[in-house]
Amino acid sequence: MGKFDNIPLVQEIKHVLAHEAAKYFMHARLVEGKLKDTDHTFRCLFTGKSYFTKRLEDQMYAEPPKVLWKRRLYIPALKTLIQSNPDSADLIVAVVPRQYDNSFNGLYTYKGTELVRQMISTVGTWDEVRQQFSVRKRRTSNHIEDRYGLRNRVSKDIKDLDFFYHRMYIPHVRKRHGEFAQIDPYEEIRGYFNMGMLMFATKDGVDLGGNLCNVEDGILYLRRVGVLDGDESLIESGLQAAIYHFAIKYANENHLKAADAMMSLPFLNDGVYNTKKEWGAAVSPSDDYHTWVYFIHKGPQEKLAHFYARNPFVTIVGDGMKGIVGKPEGVLDYEFEETLNRYRSRGLNGFIVHTPNETLELP
Repeated sequence: MGKFDNIPLVQEIKHVLAHEAAKYFMHARLVEGKLKDTDHTFRCLFTGKSYFTKRLEDQMYAEPPKVLWKRRLYIPALKTLIQSNPDSADLIVAVVPRQYDNSFNGLYTYKGTELVRQMISTVGTWDEVRQQFSVRKRRTSNHIEDRYGLRNRVSKDIKDLDFFYHRMYIPHVRKRHGEFAQIDPYEEIRGYFNMGMLMFATKDGVDLGGNLCNVEDGILYLRRVGVLDGDESLIESGLQAAIYHFAIKYANENHLKAADAMMSLPFLNDGVYNTKKEWGAAVSPSDDYHTWVYFIHKGPQEKLAHFYARNPFVTIVGDGMKGIVGKPEGVLDYEFEETLNRYRSRGLNGFIVHTPNETLELP
């Protein structure tokens, strides 16, 4: 037996050990830098290495922040660290396995999920479904075929699945998520395909984008999306709109009750989140990662108002959800009202607003 013969077994053992270790230990990083569009220095402790924390860090700082320390942290010890806050963090963002939830009761300011689910009702006539769309999406929906020359092609051919998986799905995920890309195994994708179909957006006989879908309990699940060779310029040319338009219309024509647009990051200004919202999606929590995200305030209200102005977050409040938004000094009332109107969404029961002096609740 050669020395490399057991590499798959070794990799599997490492994967299992890493999964087990994640139940008790987490990555922690204390960083400091200037908040975007401000002169405020902001110190944040991130615990839990994930795409969520990476995206949040990237969008909150004007430049890559200085890493003051990083280490592996025993999860039960995090409670003591939060209470003492020895490094004077302005904010602690903790992504924690759900089994520890009771340990953090009373410690966090807000609680949410790494992802949110977005569901589009398809009940009623096509005109009634379209009334959920934003004005812009209704206009776009009218011209998918004429203006963009795109057509819908439904396939259950296994050869099309191979093409979708290797030429669309994998390149798209890698382009979008980089080092945090999670590629579903081919067999898992094939399992969805065997229960459903592929919907291709085509132009001049060429498949440019695909949507792997299946129907369960009267809901069309938009499981995985792919773009030919991960070419994001295609998205800007109407492809993304066509993918949603064709799926929603298919669900409506086949008398399904909803199209599940699946997951998005829980930021009110996130591009993917807003695209789905404009197609009429209602937001709800996701349990995909079996984690909670805790936002724990330690710094002054003025800094937090600036933070939430740039990073408006969807939080769980009781049995519902609200948007957390910041209104820093100098923002006029009419400007802020326009911001709230942009953020309003089905599934949100109002907003919690941070100003430099107080916290308000608005419908």
